[in-house]
Parts: sequence; structure tokens; C-alpha cells
Amino acid sequence: MSEGWVWFLLAAGLVIFQGLLAPAVAIGETLWPLPIVLFWIGMPFRWGGVQALALAALYGFVLDLIFPPLGLHTFSGLWVWAVRKTWLHVLNPRLSPEKEETFSLDGLDSPFFFAYAFPLTLWHHAWYFSLAKWRLDYEVLWAVFLSAAYTFLWEWIIFEVILRRR
Repeated sequence: MSEGWVWFLLAAGLVIFQGLLAPAVAIGETLWPLPIVLFWIGMPFRWGGVQALALAALYGFVLDLIFPPLGLHTFSGLWVWAVRKTWLHVLNPRLSPEKEETFSLDGLDSPFFFAYAFPLTLWHHAWYFSLAKWRLDYEVLWAVFLSAAYTFLWEWIIFEVILRRR
């Protein structure tokens, strides 16, 4: 199956998860899983800048239409999309351009996946929850951290079961 179709199916699966399962596995207002972040984290770096930006924005726009508040999914997701390459270089400063082009989630081991994905998930949630609630206080920061950890648990499950090559 081509890489584009795999990412399309992952995107559709994450939207279905968000619509059907996330409300069922959410714990109050504190722990809300948003594994849709996995799409922005994992988009291949080799996809051209303008095309990848358009695809990342389109995915956020679809999420905004299906799961309001409008604009927050696109904004928060594009922040993750924008800093993911920088974060990868922080984790691996000697990463060659050739290796960067072939970087994908399926080749990562579990500790590197944690080091790569959890901070980006936390970054997404910091923007999403603080803007959704229009404040940044102890309660919001607690919800950001707990929801990011809970989201990451779901991302890790998806990574281990679906994305990771054995």
C-alpha cells in the first residue's frame, strides 16, 4: 500500500477514534485524549513544504468542523507540525539531510518515540487547552499535563500496534 494511503487511513482512523472512542475513554474534564496529534507528529518530512503545510492545515480544518471550537485544532496542530523538525534535530543534532528525509515513526524504538512524541503532544495541548479555556492557571496547566500524558498513552498504543515495524 502506498505511503499516502497509509497516512490517509491513519488520519481517518484518528478522526473516528476522536469521534467515537475519545468521549467514552475521557475522564471528566481533566483527562481528554486527542491522539489526532499523531498525524502532525508523524507526517513524512520528505513531503514538500507547501504540500505538507496544506495537508496539515486541511486536516486541522476538517477537525475544526467536526470537533469545535473552530480554529483550535488547525492552530495547535500547525504549531506541532512547525516545530517537529526542530525537535527532531534537538534530539539528534547530527541528523543528516538524507536521514531526515527518510525519518518515519515506524522505524523508531519505544524510548525515542517517547522522547520525540511526548513533548510535541504536550506542546499541542498547552496551546489547545489554554486557548480553549482562555486562561492559563494551575487548573489549566494540570489539565494540559494530564491530558497530554493520557493522549500520549493512546498514541503509544497506536504506535506499538499499528505503526511500528517489528
